[in-house]
Amino acid sequence: MVMSDPGAKSDDAVRREASDWVALIHDADAAVDRAAFERWRASDPRHAAAYARAERAWDSAALLGQTSFGRARSLPERRRFFDRPQVRYAFAVAAVLVVAILGLSVSGVGLFRPHPSSQATELASRVGQIRQVALADGSTVTLDTDSVLRIAFTGTERRLYLSRGRARFVVAHDAARPFVVIAGNGSVTARGTIFDVAVADNRVKVVLLRGIVEVRDGRPSAVTAQPAIARLSPGQQISFGTAEPLVAPQPAATIDAQWTAGMLSFDSTRLADAITQANRYSRAKISLADPALGDLRITGAFHSGDAVGLAESIAESLGLRAAKTPQGDVVISAPPSVPAT
Repeated sequence: MVMSDPGAKSDDAVRREASDWVALIHDADAAVDRAAFERWRASDPRHAAAYARAERAWDSAALLGQTSFGRARSLPERRRFFDRPQVRYAFAVAAVLVVAILGLSVSGVGLFRPHPSSQATELASRVGQIRQVALADGSTVTLDTDSVLRIAFTGTERRLYLSRGRARFVVAHDAARPFVVIAGNGSVTARGTIFDVAVADNRVKVVLLRGIVEVRDGRPSAVTAQPAIARLSPGQQISFGTAEPLVAPQPAATIDAQWTAGMLSFDSTRLADAITQANRYSRAKISLADPALGDLRITGAFHSGDAVGLAESIAESLGLRAAKTPQGDVVISAPPSVPAT
């Protein structure tokens, strides 16, 4: 890779070089001269900033390739795309363009490193925090924003109670001790698998990423007088409420699996629903000046902890306006109409 004099380069040239480095570093078949990369990054303050932006764009573009929006526009999913060596180096530039077109707001994830919690009986996460914890049995749990989980392990069962929020469980195999998550009026049982459980608005949602789990809604069936049971396969989800029977599993959206990376991913999602999700991650709240705007659809990946940046990106992509209030919140509104002349 040929580099010109740093002081003579345009910003466009810096962005192109950053994109080239991102593609090269992510290419498993390429021989990367790390010393040359570090010299390039340190030679101009713009280099490090441009590289960080290109790296974030790379990851966000891979997420979008999995959405219906991305598939309709032939945006590549990263794994399949890398199997074509002739286009590996062009992908970073495409990733930056995708982010620019969709108005994405991406930044650092802010995850916590796992730490032992064998003595803990209750885990909690703050608003905007994504917290990963190692459990005493070798399993791990990742808590989404504003979540509460109680642990009650015994010699015969690993039982956990999710009372609020969402959690991802990566379960260590132990045939002698089932892993049971209690949520709402139901439960999820697994012995070695990866799955999400969310509790919101008196409803429970279970998404299975790997393995097999059994979901029980806790109420006796009208036919058998026993709790209804559903078995999920990877890529399926199921939800139930206090006044609804357990329904058949449904396909889970691929983008639902990305929340642990600190990203909110929307695939033709109602703006009102997207804002509801975003407001869970920040004390600064986003609102709509006109409720009718809530029916607009939004597609993209956004950093979950930046309410202002997210609102500005959404507004830009939909041709709306975002204004910050004196209290630090953000209001999205339609642009003023131009009076007829």
